[in-house]
Amino acid sequence: MSVCMRHLLTPNKRGFFLNDESISHPYHESSVPNYMLYTIGFLVPVFVMFLMEGIYIRCCMDNHRIHRFLPEAPSKFTHWTWRCYQLLAIFVFGAASTHFLTNLPKYSVGRLRPHFLDVCQPDFSLVNDTSRYIDEDICTGDDEKITEARLSFPSGHSSMSMYCAVFFILYLQKRFTFTGIFLLRPLLQVAIFGVGLYTGLTRITDYKHHWDDVLAGAALGCFLALLTMHRINEVVFKIRRECSDSEVNGSASRYSAYRATPITTIISASSV
Repeated sequence: MSVCMRHLLTPNKRGFFLNDESISHPYHESSVPNYMLYTIGFLVPVFVMFLMEGIYIRCCMDNHRIHRFLPEAPSKFTHWTWRCYQLLAIFVFGAASTHFLTNLPKYSVGRLRPHFLDVCQPDFSLVNDTSRYIDEDICTGDDEKITEARLSFPSGHSSMSMYCAVFFILYLQKRFTFTGIFLLRPLLQVAIFGVGLYTGLTRITDYKHHWDDVLAGAALGCFLALLTMHRINEVVFKIRRECSDSEVNGSASRYSAYRATPITTIISASSV
């Protein structure tokens, strides 16, 4: 849907003042281009999630400790595949929602970027009074850049980078339980947040967005990351599967709870 919006819709054409200093900054290329944003923001969290889920399942579905009491439990690979599918589907859905909810106000508001006048290249001969509010089309620059220069609010880089960063931070908080280096997890989380914050700040220094555009995009990304992780807690992490021998040996009720999980239900249905 967001891709269709980019190709089919046109942003709201707001007027401007030629002496407006907030839109008179020079045009610069992005310090964090789109390909870098989506490559790092998506591939790194997905790779780490798949790796950590594999480690978790290997520890918690050891054949000698689990299958001895749960003979009908699925294989480790089947369980890992289903868990990764759930995580990836919800993560991508959250990212798509972030992209859509970012583009919706972009086209509705049509706020001018700080470098608008530089790419607009207005023809002053068409204006009788250069101090008045101009709502007619006097731009002579590249049409594609002019259209992009009308999509300042909110910042898409900020919303997507903060969505990926906050989601990744919350996932590590849930899954990264290694205690060998007690400050390792906080260090990773601070570094991840720093990358997301740096991405947003470059949108200001590159004159791509106003500061409040970046703030609004970051708030939107954080909010949707929280909602997405809440959904993952409900769907993926709702059944606890601990590894200790005492819990496996001591409760027959855990076997009933395990057989009621979505993965065993699907496997049983597919085998009929």
